[in-house]
Amino acid sequence: MYKKLILAAVLAAVTILAACGDDRSDKEVVTDAFNSMLEAESYESTSEMDFEFEFNGEMNDPMFDQVSAMLNDFDFKVDQVYDANQQLQEAIIYFSGSIPPFTLDVEVPFLQNLETQTMYIQTDSIVENLGMFFPLPEEAAGKLLEINLDDFEGEAPEFDQHEMEQKMQQLLADFFEQKDESDFSSDGDEYTVSFNEDDFLYLVEGFMNEFDDLFTDEELAMVEQDLDEAVAELSEVMNIEQLDFSVVVDGDQLEQDSFVMDLLLEDPDSDESVEIYLAGNTTYSNFNEEVEFTIDPENEEILDFEELEQMMMDAMMQGF
Repeated sequence: MYKKLILAAVLAAVTILAACGDDRSDKEVVTDAFNSMLEAESYESTSEMDFEFEFNGEMNDPMFDQVSAMLNDFDFKVDQVYDANQQLQEAIIYFSGSIPPFTLDVEVPFLQNLETQTMYIQTDSIVENLGMFFPLPEEAAGKLLEINLDDFEGEAPEFDQHEMEQKMQQLLADFFEQKDESDFSSDGDEYTVSFNEDDFLYLVEGFMNEFDDLFTDEELAMVEQDLDEAVAELSEVMNIEQLDFSVVVDGDQLEQDSFVMDLLLEDPDSDESVEIYLAGNTTYSNFNEEVEFTIDPENEEILDFEELEQMMMDAMMQGF
């Protein structure tokens, strides 16, 4: 169940990044831009995320200091390309940072064929940067890993990634529709939407309701119970310093979206507190125009998942 929750959270996270002289109101401009995004036949986008984690107090935990320093040091970026006519979606994930004594600089391109439910992953950077942690042999590099997502039926949630992203974008569009006009403001072509704690919980609950088919009834009941308990605990210690979502719009076209979340968690029984700052930004281009993909399965050497598993097993037998 936790694999499903992590996958759903990442996709949700990855979706908010990528969702995310006019007589229309600020609210109408924002909702029109999101509706236009939902109807796009093709586009390219670049998303970046910044994470800062600061602890105030005396913890005396070297591991905690190491983890927070690692998170603050990491850079994360995603380039995406989507084409509805070709039924293809590509994402190139970049992340770099330090996990002493190691330094990572990873670039992982993915291509998903939405029609055949096949995913392709370039292996070079994975082997180079993560081969030290996992039994990934060097002979796996230079190949294109092919994964048939239908083969994982029963082991992972059944969903189409682009369809899931569209559902999340629709959830945001519907959410903006029901928000009050006073929550929207503008400065030139930049429009900002302010959120509060109730809005945040509304979106979490909306996500759970929208994607309840990813979970069994027992898992959903457990998630809802855990969520209720977590919300009750958070409400006692969490202060939302800032929670804003903003977009740059040209006509009905969404050119850029960004969000800023600044949370302060304070221990009521001590002077200790944790500040979590998360900011994301996505820029869009080539709406409904011709787009190019970097991965070409027809002209690359294919490695299927069974072959990779055998390579890893052989590497483990040889002492990694």
